[in-house]
Amino acid sequence: MVVEAAEWRTAADLTGLFAEEDLWSTRREVPFAELANGAETVAGQGVRWKNHPRFPAIHTTTAVAADWSGAEHLVWKVHSAKATNQRLLVGVLCDNPATHGRDFRVAALRVDWVGWKELALPLAEFSTLGEPLGWDQASGLYVFTKVYHWQPHPETELILGDFRLGAGAEPRELDRLPVPPLVAGIEVSGTGPAFDGHWLNHAGPEVDVSGPLELPLTYEPYFLTERASRRYFPRFMPGPVSFDPQGRPWILAAGHMLQTCDAAGQWRTTDLLPLVAEYVRRELGWPRLRIWNKGQMNEGTVRFDAAGDMYVLVALFNPDGDWRSRTGLLLHGRDGGKNWDVHRLPYYMARFEKLVGHNADALQRPPVLLLTRYHAPNESYLLLPEKQADGSLNLPDMVQIGGDDTIGFMPHSGEANQALSVGDSVYVAYGRLAVLPGNAKEDGVPNYIVRYDRITRALSEPVFLGFGGRNALDNHNWPTLAVDSRGVLHAIVNGHHDPFRYTHGLEPGRMDQWSEPVQESAGTSYAGLVTGPDDTLYSVTRCSDPGYYFRLTLHRKRPGQAWEQRHLVMPFKPYYHVWYHKLSIEPGTGRLFLFYVAQAGQMCLFRDELEAFVYQRPDLAAAMLGHEAEPKFPLGTYRTAGRKYAFYSVPGGEPGILVSADGGETWHLATTADFRPR
Repeated sequence: MVVEAAEWRTAADLTGLFAEEDLWSTRREVPFAELANGAETVAGQGVRWKNHPRFPAIHTTTAVAADWSGAEHLVWKVHSAKATNQRLLVGVLCDNPATHGRDFRVAALRVDWVGWKELALPLAEFSTLGEPLGWDQASGLYVFTKVYHWQPHPETELILGDFRLGAGAEPRELDRLPVPPLVAGIEVSGTGPAFDGHWLNHAGPEVDVSGPLELPLTYEPYFLTERASRRYFPRFMPGPVSFDPQGRPWILAAGHMLQTCDAAGQWRTTDLLPLVAEYVRRELGWPRLRIWNKGQMNEGTVRFDAAGDMYVLVALFNPDGDWRSRTGLLLHGRDGGKNWDVHRLPYYMARFEKLVGHNADALQRPPVLLLTRYHAPNESYLLLPEKQADGSLNLPDMVQIGGDDTIGFMPHSGEANQALSVGDSVYVAYGRLAVLPGNAKEDGVPNYIVRYDRITRALSEPVFLGFGGRNALDNHNWPTLAVDSRGVLHAIVNGHHDPFRYTHGLEPGRMDQWSEPVQESAGTSYAGLVTGPDDTLYSVTRCSDPGYYFRLTLHRKRPGQAWEQRHLVMPFKPYYHVWYHKLSIEPGTGRLFLFYVAQAGQMCLFRDELEAFVYQRPDLAAAMLGHEAEPKFPLGTYRTAGRKYAFYSVPGGEPGILVSADGGETWHLATTADFRPR
C-alpha cells in the first residue's frame, strides 16, 4: 500500500488537545499546518520527507496493522537522494496505558544508500523505548532523527514508500542503540550529552548562508533552533573555546574530548576519558563513573602555560555512591599532550583563572586554581600549582579566601573570571552570603577583592567592591574580574534578574581604591567580563528584561563611553531558560567566541510545549513525566484558562558558537574556517 501524504504528520497532534488559536505557535504566526505538513506527496510513490532539522520526526497512525505478532520483518520501500549516513530511529508505537509517556519498539539504521531500497527490518531485533506492549498492540509508525541527542543531516531527503509486514526478505543489519561505553573496564556516563563524533569532519556545508546573522537570532516554535533556521551543521562538536600560547583555538566538548583544527581544516581529537577511567579504576576502585559535562560543576576552559603544557579540570562521581564520592581531578598534559598526569584535588568544585584579554601573565606559570569546599557553609581557596625541575607538578597547601560564608567558585554560566594574574600578584574576587552590620538583606551580596603576593606568599586584607543584586543570601550574585592594557582592574558584580554593578580601579596596579559602582542593564544574570585589545569591555548575560524572555545579551563598554546593550539570541517562548554560556576572547585579534547551549537544560513548559518536545525526543519522556502514580503533566497553553506550567530538568543539548570579528558589531555562526590556525 502507498500511504498518502495527508496521512503522515511531522508534528504532535496539538490541535487534538487545544484550539489552534491557543497554541504558542499561533501567537508566533506559525500555522499548525506548517508544522504538521512537512512531507509532500510524490504521486504513486509515497511522501517526500526532507529538511529534517526543521521536521525531525514523522509518523502515521493510519493504515498501520494492529497485530504484528506473526511477522518477521517490517518491509519498507524507501528512496534516498543521497547517502548521508544520517541515523534514523524507526519506532512502532505499542503504547502502554500504565505508563505516562509513549512506548515504542525501535530499530536504528543509517541512510547509507542512494535510490530505492527495500528495507527488511527484523522485528525480533527491535529494542524497547519505554515499556511497550506486545507486537499485537501496534498503533503507529514513527521515524525520529533527534533522539539520544542525534542531529540530522540537512541534506538527507527520503521518499517513504509503501510498507508491509513480511517474512523471508533479506534482513537489514540494524545499528546498536547508544549505551554507556566501557572505558578501562568501567562504565562511563555523563550528566549532559555524550561526545558525538558522528559528523566530525563531514564534507557538507556547515551553515546555509555565511556572513552576519540578523540579530537577535530568534528561535521558532516548537524548539527549532539555528539548526532548523540556518541549517547549522558544524564539523565539530561545539564547546567553550580556549587558546594556546601560539593562538591555536581548542574546544573541550562533553567534558573530556579535546578538539583542534589543523591548517587543512581537519579536526583532530584527543580523548581524555581513558586517562580518567584508568585513574578511577586504579585509585578509586569504582565500577562506574559519571562525569559532569554540563553546567555548574564542570570547567569548560582548557588552560596552557608558556611551555605549551595543557591543563584540564574534570569533576566526576560514583553513580552507585553518595555525595562523598564527588571528586575533582587536574589533568596535566606535556609534550604536546602526548603524556598526561592526573592529580586529585582537595575538593571537586574547581575553576581556572581565565585568559580575559590582558592577563597574559597567567601563562608564565601553571594556571591559578580556585576551589570550594561545598556545601554550606562554603569555604573558598586559592591553589597555585608549582612546576618542578623535571616538569611535573606539585600541589602546595591552599590559601583560604574569605571565611566560611563565601559564594562557591562555581558559575555555571557567564564564565566569570574570579582570579587575575598581574605580575607577581594574584587578585581574587568573591562574594559573601552575609547581611553586613547596618545593612539589610535587600541590599544584596557583599563582594570583595584580595591580593595574594606570590613572592611573600602573603594575602592582603579584603577590599569591598560593592553589593550584588537585592538578596544578600542569593549565591548567584558573584563577581567577575578583568584588567585593561594599563593595568587598571575592572569588576562586575552580578545581580540575579537584576542590574549588574560595574566598578573599576582608580589607579593601575592597585586594588585599594575603586570607582563608585554603577548599575547597568535591568534583568541580567551570569555576567562574565573580557577586555579587547583597545580596552573595550565585553560581557554576555542571560537577560530577562523586558518581559520574562531569557535572552542571551551582549553588553559592551568602549573606553570612556557608557555601556551598550544588544540581544543576540532569543528562545521561541518565555519562562525559564539557562544557556550555560561562555564568552572567550582571542589574544591579539580580539575575536569574540560565545559558546551556549540552545536546548535548555531546565525548562518551564505548558502542555502543548511538552507534547511538541517529547514528540521530537521520546527518549526523555519517561524521565520528564516521572514514575509516580500521577504524571508530571503541565496544564493548558500560554493562554488557556487554568494553565499551569511544570518545571523539567533535561540534559540540554544543541550546542552552538557565535563569533564576532569586529568588536561585537556583527556575529555569525562558527564554522571550521574560524578555527584554522592563523
